[in-house]
Amino acid sequence: MVGRAIREIIRGFGLAPSSIVILAFSLAAGFAMFSFDPNPRTVVLCILGAATLVGLLVYPELALALYVVAGDIKGDDHIGSILPWDLTLVLGAILLAGMVLNVVRRKRIVRMPSAYYLLVALVAMMTASLSHTPVFEGGLEKLARFLTVTGIVIVAPFLVLTTSRAMQRFLVGVGALVFGICSLSLSGLHGSERLVSPSENTIGLGHVACIACALIWIGVLPRYSMPKRMFVYLLFFVPLVALIGSGSRGPVIAFGTVVVASLVLNWRRLFDLLCLGALGIVAMPFVKVPQPSLEYLGSMLSGRSLSTLMDFRAELLDYGWKLLQQHPMLGTGINGYRHYSPNSALYKWPHNIFLEVACELGIPAGLIVCALFASALRESWRQLKDKLSPQYEFSQLAVALLAIGIVNAMNTGDINSDRSTWLFVSLVFVVRSVRLAPAERIGAVTGLTRPALA
Repeated sequence: MVGRAIREIIRGFGLAPSSIVILAFSLAAGFAMFSFDPNPRTVVLCILGAATLVGLLVYPELALALYVVAGDIKGDDHIGSILPWDLTLVLGAILLAGMVLNVVRRKRIVRMPSAYYLLVALVAMMTASLSHTPVFEGGLEKLARFLTVTGIVIVAPFLVLTTSRAMQRFLVGVGALVFGICSLSLSGLHGSERLVSPSENTIGLGHVACIACALIWIGVLPRYSMPKRMFVYLLFFVPLVALIGSGSRGPVIAFGTVVVASLVLNWRRLFDLLCLGALGIVAMPFVKVPQPSLEYLGSMLSGRSLSTLMDFRAELLDYGWKLLQQHPMLGTGINGYRHYSPNSALYKWPHNIFLEVACELGIPAGLIVCALFASALRESWRQLKDKLSPQYEFSQLAVALLAIGIVNAMNTGDINSDRSTWLFVSLVFVVRSVRLAPAERIGAVTGLTRPALA
């Protein structure tokens, strides 16, 4: 009776569910603002914060873009002091609220592919491994982080990146953020240390710069003809110099892979590569990249053996391989690698997601992760062959980001710290639905439909 009365009142005022949510949020923000003695600076910050929050709720794809780079900026004292809470958790909560609001507003939702049943099996194995993990609390925390902090980026694309406009806003948002981070890092060009992100991380800057380079190389550069391309070349040098200045070898290899693959698909890009090379030679005397960055990158060519080239990562991988041999079927248990390692402060994970999953959860779990990534690669290949459907550039960008994510997953991070890799896997499947959406709408009119995402 009460619920029916509330619905009748809402219907009488003619309010949509989304309007009710926004109205409730506005009331809550008003009470929060005037619950303390305001001063002009606080009022201005509250107004700007409330406007930003509303914008992120209405356009959750922008919140997702911020979530991707949160770890690379929250370590800065100026950014970290803005909020009393962890930025990743705040953005995760906003993104979750935006996803719920999209459902309430009856926005389009993309069905997850059948390959994602593999993720359900992986989570089941993680949960089962709690029964024999040597550190139950640590394993439970790692599982909880995968289900929440990491799980958000796996699910979010299917709820917020479901239209071409939303996808464009997300890519532009990510591009602007990573370009800004790269620009800030160039302040250390004439120093004696490798360039870093605002969180003082060289590898993090390398990942961000690699994403920026791929977005410009694949998504921006082909849109223009000469002489406008010359201006894009100059913009391209900002993330490219940041990438080299970070001295991060994995991201350099990842972007090199993207460039080579793009040349195979379209040999006309060779002209752009030659122009960039010529401009780079001209700019070398004026751009003082820190010597340690060049020396570390040069080790890829001067290394006498693979173990020398990989440095400390060779020891981490070797130890993970030994654990896998000792516990081949069930693994050590989730978070067991860090417990069994001789130095838990240094040996936190093997810096390879596939080996990490295999040695902690067993070979079957490792094969599940490999099958999931193989499914994403297969879907990528299908999209690259389909040049007739609209928004072909979305598929090219998704494939490039997936390649970057896979290279990163093989040389750094763990299953929770390298969240962008899981996002890029989901992005591939969502892009297929976005590209088919116009054809599906036409099919609804003509009676001819194309199969939904499966």
